[in-house]
Amino acid sequence: MNSFLYDAKTKCPVCGREFTYTKVRMSHLRTVEIRKDLYIKYDGIEPFFYDPIVCPNCGYAALSDSFDSITEESRKEVLSKITTNWTKRKFSGERTPKKALESYLLSLYCSEIKNDKDIIFAKTCLRISWIYDILGDTANKMKFLKISLDKYEKAYAGNDSFEGEIQLIYLIGELNKLLGNRDEALKWFNKVINHPLRSNYSMIVDFARDEWQSLKI
Repeated sequence: MNSFLYDAKTKCPVCGREFTYTKVRMSHLRTVEIRKDLYIKYDGIEPFFYDPIVCPNCGYAALSDSFDSITEESRKEVLSKITTNWTKRKFSGERTPKKALESYLLSLYCSEIKNDKDIIFAKTCLRISWIYDILGDTANKMKFLKISLDKYEKAYAGNDSFEGEIQLIYLIGELNKLLGNRDEALKWFNKVINHPLRSNYSMIVDFARDEWQSLKI
């Protein structure tokens, strides 16, 4: 297994069985590039491939920070809608782009069952778009960028709690830019540039200013 990876154990909140999943030694990674859509390229590995935890026994999946968060009603729905048709399979170890995509699509389906917050849907769909980009599937990349933008806008307009409001505003601007919505992108980048907490997010503000200027040319 890749030296950046290691195995850990957890208990599934849906089926109650213990299983092994794979984590990333983030402290060992070297950043190669940070793209304007906040995708971070690391040397030798794609850490975000490993964020969804998938129970190999019942098919329940979720991003790592929300894996244990599920109601009894949603647990029963997962068992009914996923587990009854589930074929046990392995998700630990190294993940190819296709294996990572499978884990994210499962996580997205479970989010629908759990009625997760818009911010979780948005993050999941943005990462799915990154995987489709890696796979060279432009149509699906754009499809999930649109869903991600819609969910980020709903999260901003609603009562979702989230860290880093300025980053959220920036992403709404960036996704609008990627989808060809020039005027909307300019509006959101301007919000970042003039945000009262801009001094705490110098990289984000620099990105927003660069993107704003490129659209103004």
